[in-house]
Amino acid sequence: VEMGIVTSATRASFDTIHRKHDLLRYFRFALTAEMYEKSKPAPEPYRAGLARLGKSAAECLVVEDSPRGLQAAQAAGIRCIVLRNSLMARHDFVGAYRVVDSMEELLAEIETLIGGGA
Repeated sequence: VEMGIVTSATRASFDTIHRKHDLLRYFRFALTAEMYEKSKPAPEPYRAGLARLGKSAAECLVVEDSPRGLQAAQAAGIRCIVLRNSLMARHDFVGAYRVVDSMEELLAEIETLIGGGA
């Protein structure tokens, strides 16, 4: 599965956050705030990600953790699973395809989608 990162963080912040682990090797690209004009909740960041992947919105899935990210995914027409975190535990994330509370739940949802169960 091809994956990319679409973040509202600056490149400098993104690099600092990801310097200590080896996760980026799993992603085809990372788009940071300098790479588009309007940040989330505008759809532009996710539309840029779709263009990078060469895929339509219907072929993709977004995993988000914030209301602004969900709004951006919805505005771009991309299905979105929200992985709730402690800062957003009380937000209801209306319109999300699914809302999950753990990586295990997220993996199960993705496996269902890949397997054609949705």
